Amino acid sequence: MSAYFAALSEALKAAEIFRPCLVLDRDRLDGNIALVKERLAPGLAVRLVDKSLPCMPLLSHIARALETNRFMTFHPPVTQAVLDGFPEGDLLYGKPMPVGAARAALTGGGAGWWSRVCWLIDTPERLADYGALAAALDTELRFAFEVDVGLHRGGFSSPAEIKALTVPERLHCEGIMAYEAHAPEIPGLFGGAARALKQASAKAAEFAATLDPDRRRIMNIGGSKTA
Repeated sequence: MSAYFAALSEALKAAEIFRPCLVLDRDRLDGNIALVKERLAPGLAVRLVDKSLPCMPLLSHIARALETNRFMTFHPPVTQAVLDGFPEGDLLYGKPMPVGAARAALTGGGAGWWSRVCWLIDTPERLADYGALAAALDTELRFAFEVDVGLHRGGFSSPAEIKALTVPERLHCEGIMAYEAHAPEIPGLFGGAARALKQASAKAAEFAATLDPDRRRIMNIGGSKTA
């Protein structure tokens, strides 16, 4: 065991903590935050993923340090906590939610659900369902298209699919959400991560080109391994 982990172990013993627990090294965390700020390309923003940092004080600490109010969310109860904890927060769903779940959140939650949450649309059918929901609730909803740039886990597979859609009147497109988590796993035999990332970025740009400038407020791509 390294001296670092031995010191942590001794600290836990001194604190009389003899159960499984999470130890957060604030100095190392702040060092990682500084590294992100140093390496992030100019003009890019960070969107923190609430399911990966499921602790409000931790999420708040990182958000302040990175000077961001953007979050990606996945589960309505956590979404509600983030909406309550960050009054200026802008939330993007990282997975498409069943329209029933969206209805329950909108009718049972606070005002933030209506104005600060951007839903994710991955199929024409879901687009129609959310359009019907907005009409039924007599409101307007924000959404982003989930697009497939090589991961093949879902979403629109070609820009032509999006171009052919008619967006319901009460829905407002904010942009696209793409994810290229497959890239770091591509073997060198097939071009490796660099080629996969280049292809994913080019595909995302093709999707973006199908949208008018006022529908590109959110251009979300890049994960923990690929940002």
